[in-house]
Amino acid sequence: MLLMLALASCKQQSDHKATRDEVIKVHDVVMADHGKVVDQQLKLEEMLKNMSALKAQHAEIDTIKEKDSITTVRDRLNVAEEAMNTWMHEFEPDVTGKSNEEAITYFEAEKRKIQQVDTLFKSELKRAAAYLSKFKK
Repeated sequence: MLLMLALASCKQQSDHKATRDEVIKVHDVVMADHGKVVDQQLKLEEMLKNMSALKAQHAEIDTIKEKDSITTVRDRLNVAEEAMNTWMHEFEPDVTGKSNEEAITYFEAEKRKIQQVDTLFKSELKRAAAYLSKFKK
């Protein structure tokens, strides 16, 4: 009987750790995309700084309209990046003092949050890539 309780206790301990590991895996995917976000932000910033060069390469563009579009795309990437920063700042991997059930509940909630950040990253990366492709950037 004691052995069964010990095994059940080990299983419970691994449950919240497995859930935490799932959170970390999603976080790692988002972090891999962070480099892409930064790259696109830099390209957009460069375009904003050099609107005259952009106009020289693409005479058909309305620079005022494009400046607004670039700013919007850049700002949306910034919002996605800030969502990641906020999640990372608020995430607490140490669940000392919480029961296994409380820890699982916490990590499941955090997994949903980081999945939302992942979705936001992917959406904004796709939007930015589509915009930048118009200018072969």
